[in-house]
Amino acid sequence: MDQLSAMRTFRRVVELGSFTAAARGLNLSKAAVSKQIGELEAHLGATLIHRTTRRLSVTEVGHAYFERTVRLLDEMEEADAEVRHLQAEPAGSLRLSVPNAFGAAQFPVIIGELAARYPKLRLSIEASDRFVDLIEEGFDAAIRIRTELPDSSLVARRLCTIPRYVCAAPKYLKRFGEPMRPEDLKEHNCLIYTQSPAPFDWGFKTAQGRKTVRVGGTIQSNNGALLLQPLMAGLGIALLPIFSIEQELAKGKVVRLLKDAPTDAVTLYVVYPQNRHLSPKVRVFIDLMAEYFGERHPWMDAAL
Repeated sequence: MDQLSAMRTFRRVVELGSFTAAARGLNLSKAAVSKQIGELEAHLGATLIHRTTRRLSVTEVGHAYFERTVRLLDEMEEADAEVRHLQAEPAGSLRLSVPNAFGAAQFPVIIGELAARYPKLRLSIEASDRFVDLIEEGFDAAIRIRTELPDSSLVARRLCTIPRYVCAAPKYLKRFGEPMRPEDLKEHNCLIYTQSPAPFDWGFKTAQGRKTVRVGGTIQSNNGALLLQPLMAGLGIALLPIFSIEQELAKGKVVRLLKDAPTDAVTLYVVYPQNRHLSPKVRVFIDLMAEYFGERHPWMDAAL
């Protein structure tokens, strides 16, 4: 006996309330349906259906077995569908939201890899520091860089920690001096990234414990990339993630300050709407982000 086939037949008989209707729906003869039900009952050692010449009725045991059969068959179909879904070649439009500075500094390699590996994908990427509504605006996924994420219905995949540094250009330090303690920042012109969760409150880890300093300045922007030029021009002190300034630090165009009081780091996430079956195009994007920014992320050796 093919038990799985017999279970499917039993389900259709109960759902349709008729051997004849079940046979028609399954493209079998009525005799074949009756035989499968009989073999299933013999295998179980229980009567599942009472048959008369006029109608059939499901026994109490039959009802219990039917409920379990439905759950089992549905789960098997979902498992089959998920595997087929995962095996499908990623294709179609992949719409992504990426922060400006991160997108400019880190995303070209991701775009290149996605295009090379999955030629059937059509990439649509919005570089913006605004907090997009993925579901309302039709994005497939977004990159978020935050100290922590607000509660939402989105799924968030944590990728890595990104250090942030307080820094200034040598020309600024020559003119205004170097802050030696976090509290000294109150006397300096600070460049403010307004999309930060607390743009005017800079957090530090000191020997005395965590400390928050209220800062201010004459230049503010909701685009972190726009603060880089004023920073290098010596117009103020900035708190920026390492990916925004690593080249400038290496060339000596900006200098890291307050090394003995590390600032609060941020975390890199990829977020996406919650679906029972993750589409192949979103799955490969998440996998690629994890490949580049997972355990061997670019900043793992940076001092926090």
